[in-house]
Amino acid sequence: MLPIREGAIVIATAVAAYTDHKTGFIYDYITYPLIALGIILNVWEQNWLGLALGAIVFVLGYALYYLGKVGGGDIKLFAGIATTLPSYDGGIFIISAGILAALGAMVFLSAYYCVKYLRENGIEYDYNREGIKRAIFLLLIITAYFSVLLGTGFVSKEYVAAFALPLLLGTIFLALEKGIRKKFFLKKILVKDVEEDEIVAFEFMPPEQAKKIRENLKGIIGPKEASKLSKMGIREMMVYRDLPRFGVFIFLGVVMALLFPGFGEFLAGGGL
Repeated sequence: MLPIREGAIVIATAVAAYTDHKTGFIYDYITYPLIALGIILNVWEQNWLGLALGAIVFVLGYALYYLGKVGGGDIKLFAGIATTLPSYDGGIFIISAGILAALGAMVFLSAYYCVKYLRENGIEYDYNREGIKRAIFLLLIITAYFSVLLGTGFVSKEYVAAFALPLLLGTIFLALEKGIRKKFFLKKILVKDVEEDEIVAFEFMPPEQAKKIRENLKGIIGPKEASKLSKMGIREMMVYRDLPRFGVFIFLGVVMALLFPGFGEFLAGGGL
């Protein structure tokens, strides 16, 4: 069954990467069949661990979705991957694929948006002051953390080197995040124009309005929630649109984890 499992996740993530790039959505017609296939194969093989793993990924992902941190399509795709291919070459496949996807996205997106923002706006220290402080604090913690791990021999130098560039770029992105969000993603829209999986920009809304919405809705909304906002008397709101597409990086993470399974386990296991 392994070739079927491998082929299914490659095809599903490739199609998801295409639709996400073109439309910004990973559709249910991609994710639900993948999840269903994984369930069928695991029941057939009595692989209860695979079913449990898929359920855990979905539950954890839904918590992030509820908080407005990630799209629903991404969560269902990850759940489908975890269910369809629970383990690979002795390791948990979704961990390897997820780490590789996250590292790829962190490097490319951080570099792209930070360079673009700095060219057009400069650092804008007053506006990004809090983000810069958080980034410096985080960088100090990360440096101390890896220094301790290296000193105790818990991780290898190669392991630290693999994370150095992504973490550095991610820290720079964190420092400029507020400015980047405002410059490239922030949109004011009419409530009647809310689309599916709209991410609410609470930090750019009047405090009273943000509080009112937080008390009644989750961080990601759609047309159904928009009708509730209308009944609450809210006509306009701030949202994030044209956000980076993560589907392409999920596909690349899956392919890399299949081609170089040792590298994924190296990252997941500390490079020992």
